[in-house]
Amino acid sequence: MPRSRPAPDDEAEAAAEARFTLPGDERPLAAPVAAVIAALEADIIAGRILPRNRLIEDHLMEDYGAKRHVVRAALEELERLGVVVKPRYRGAELRRFDKAEIARLYDMREVLHRAAVARIRPPSEEALKPVRHWLEAHAAAAREGDLVAIHRTNMMFHDAVFALCDNPFLVATIRQHDWLSFPIRAYGVADAAALAQACDEHRTLVDLLVAGQMEELEALTISHMSRARRLYEEKFLTRARTPAA
Repeated sequence: MPRSRPAPDDEAEAAAEARFTLPGDERPLAAPVAAVIAALEADIIAGRILPRNRLIEDHLMEDYGAKRHVVRAALEELERLGVVVKPRYRGAELRRFDKAEIARLYDMREVLHRAAVARIRPPSEEALKPVRHWLEAHAAAAREGDLVAIHRTNMMFHDAVFALCDNPFLVATIRQHDWLSFPIRAYGVADAAALAQACDEHRTLVDLLVAGQMEELEALTISHMSRARRLYEEKFLTRARTPAA
């Protein structure tokens, strides 16, 4: 006689079959792991998890209603991406950058962005379809206020733009540094003014692509990164240097 609902082992197998990927990543993730990563993303963007905050498995299990192995897998995935670090004797925590690290990271991101734009030729309308798709998806997420969707569609928009350079190895390296900088970039997602600026600049990026204005495109891909960086530095570095009264 058929069961009315799956047995526990069958449920686990069914969950494992529901596969997802992180934006710009072909590695599949089981649905429960993807859900915990999305919850962590939302809490980081909203400022509920701050740089160097401990990510304690027991607390995350309770907060997200997840099993230990699922939470552990999510943390391992974010560690692979550079978002989470595990200092000796401390356990997992959200990565914190000092001023010198930020300068070096953003110098590398600039090098990569310039290299990609230098390899882009004025695209056809067909080639621009993925760019336009993610442009509108990001704008819709911004209107709806879905923090995780804003972050992920933003990544996919930039992925589509840089994919026009026709060098998948370069695009993958840009993506890697996008994830590495997520603890910094997160603060531009929940900031209304920064988000509005990002949406406007995305449309300008597309206009520059269509017009074949590559020098202006290169300049905007660099300046586009500055708002979130400035927010992070003001929040976590400038205040740290302010002497106590």
